[in-house]
Amino acid sequence: MRRVVRLSVISGMCSLFLLAVPVCHAAEWTTLRGRIVFSGELPEAEALEVTRDEDYCGPFGLKDESLIVNPENRGLKNVAIWLRTKKAIPVHPSYKEAAKNPVILDNHECRFAPRMLTLRTQQTLRATNTDTVPHNLAVYARRNDPFSEIVPQRQSLEKVFARPESVPIRVDCSIHAWMRAWIVITEHPYAVVTDKNGRFEIAHIPRGTWTFRFWHERPGYVKELTQNRTPLKLKSGNQDIEIDGSVLDLGELTVDASMFSDDR
Repeated sequence: MRRVVRLSVISGMCSLFLLAVPVCHAAEWTTLRGRIVFSGELPEAEALEVTRDEDYCGPFGLKDESLIVNPENRGLKNVAIWLRTKKAIPVHPSYKEAAKNPVILDNHECRFAPRMLTLRTQQTLRATNTDTVPHNLAVYARRNDPFSEIVPQRQSLEKVFARPESVPIRVDCSIHAWMRAWIVITEHPYAVVTDKNGRFEIAHIPRGTWTFRFWHERPGYVKELTQNRTPLKLKSGNQDIEIDGSVLDLGELTVDASMFSDDR
């Protein structure tokens, strides 16, 4: 049986008694937050081999971005975390207008920016090219139609995806082989990517027990996290979390360097 994580709920309106229930009703919407921390020897980003448009791309000093750890606080960037459900889920009204805004994936200095992004079904993906050389957008979708199209310099390309994807889909530039990005596609807004400090926050999640998936491009599914020295085993990157209160802070969740080893 999968373990359900239930941690201390921080609520500005409720007082908690030790080993007792809250003295007021739990909030209908909860903010989930935490921080993913890398444990082990810090990785060194290797220089990438520029084999096309060397005069333009070479001066940017491109490095491998598949594993980015902040040396100051060991925060792990670009871990995707999203709620997985086959049922309809209530969506907070605050997300209504945001879904109308396009999500930008830029071809900038011969790399994709950002490396990892979230996108809702029916929301527009706008691939821009701020470089002065053409790029290509090769999207290896699984449940949606894959495609490969040129994005000319100083122009953009727009796409909409009808179906959610079970894992992030890979994006390459067929012109510049080192370029890569990942897109998390969900039917709802409850998805996030960790920032440069490993922090994540998903606001306005409806109350209930939900399954969240943790994923990183190097190992794929995150299969183990350590929380307060307690190991959490995740099957296919999934962890059930009970959402009940105004804020649920998971604290620091540690991933071991061995998860990212090429020998694993």
